[in-house]
Amino acid sequence: MLDLSPSHRKTNWFAKDQAKARQASKFIGRGSAASSTQAYRIAVGAHANPGSYQSTDVVFISAEGARNGRLRPDFDEIATAIAVCATLITDGPADRARSYNLGEREVAAFLAAHAYREITPGRWRPITG
Repeated sequence: MLDLSPSHRKTNWFAKDQAKARQASKFIGRGSAASSTQAYRIAVGAHANPGSYQSTDVVFISAEGARNGRLRPDFDEIATAIAVCATLITDGPADRARSYNLGEREVAAFLAAHAYREITPGRWRPITG
């Protein structure tokens, strides 16, 4: 699974993010130069934003928080993973609720609007049946 340890940016939230990455086969994220999201994208290399997914993929999504110059989540890339019914991993509700985590809330709203539901904290699957 993915390893974020090569990342040059390791905040107080790094362990939480590494735990999500260890569950994932691919990564979706884009961020400004100062963001952890951008550092993670670089760390995972070819596994980041690959433009192609399979239903068996588990995809870690990272979204930049409320900072000056932030980039919005890559909703086109997320939609590509949704189209094949990949499992998606985000921050759980408690971390999304922190005021800084604007991007994580945007991602959760996008997933819910595209017939995904959170089956366990931070783990999303398509609504079926």
